[in-house]
Amino acid sequence: MTHIFDVDGDNLDPGFVNIRARRYWAEQEMHERIEAMWETYEPYADPDFRHGFARDVDGRFWEMYLGCTLLEAGRALLPAAERLRDGGQPDLCVVEDGRRIWIEAIAPDDGEPGPDQIVRPVPINEGGGFVPAPVRQAQLRTTSAFWTKSRAIARYLSEGVIGADDVRIIAISASRFGPYVGEDPPLIISSLYPIGDAYVTIDRETGEIVDQGFHAAPVIERDGCPIPRTAFLDGRFADISGVLWSRIGLGNMSRRIRPLTYAHNPLAYRPLPERWGVWDHEFVATQDGEKWQVTDILAEERQTAMDE
Repeated sequence: MTHIFDVDGDNLDPGFVNIRARRYWAEQEMHERIEAMWETYEPYADPDFRHGFARDVDGRFWEMYLGCTLLEAGRALLPAAERLRDGGQPDLCVVEDGRRIWIEAIAPDDGEPGPDQIVRPVPINEGGGFVPAPVRQAQLRTTSAFWTKSRAIARYLSEGVIGADDVRIIAISASRFGPYVGEDPPLIISSLYPIGDAYVTIDRETGEIVDQGFHAAPVIERDGCPIPRTAFLDGRFADISGVLWSRIGLGNMSRRIRPLTYAHNPLAYRPLPERWGVWDHEFVATQDGEKWQVTDILAEERQTAMDE
């Protein structure tokens, strides 16, 4: 067995360097937890995983976290010894009932400098003030990550790496900008479906709420080139079974605060069965006439259990 922090060289991620040094209690605890996760995940990781982790902690942690979560849920992963050595494959592969469920993971960064970059707020004690949450920018980073990985999956399909009957999932981590986006609804839902800002209509005479919902918003505004947020209503992305999304990261691994959310693609050629048993939230879209309704089916079950 190797140790994930026994790596040295150039261009090391500052987070990797700090955790490896273990100068503070929090870093010591994190070091132990990551080494324990690595002991579980090592048989399924690519040969260069440790070196990749040392240079991109957030991205590789997301992959390892998913692998460990799937194993803890009783799923069987394809070991590294049985994976292709040349040409590459998606990051994770679940083997189940004679089929394969491929997962391609990505943790988008803050983006290039400019109006679409996620800019971290300056603390008030350092001269900062109140600023709008960068939701639009986070949606752009999320849709860009989806587009990047959808092209990768298309390539794997064309090369025969992913079989025609295999399930294909894109797993997007918002850990790098998790503190700046919320869960109501999860950002992934307003990135793949035309769901805009929430609204509430109140009767001025009685004060009662007479209507509430979300404005329709088919695009994410961007100077000169609005970006569609209708991928899961677009047949061109039917090769994607669904998207797994979470804000979980090294700084906060609580699934109560940062749950795992799975969004099914209603147009998918090879959908993942509903209630697969790994996620905290599971959104299913159904067509109602000319409209689509997106529902968290696990939330409904939790509410039913509470009522009983």
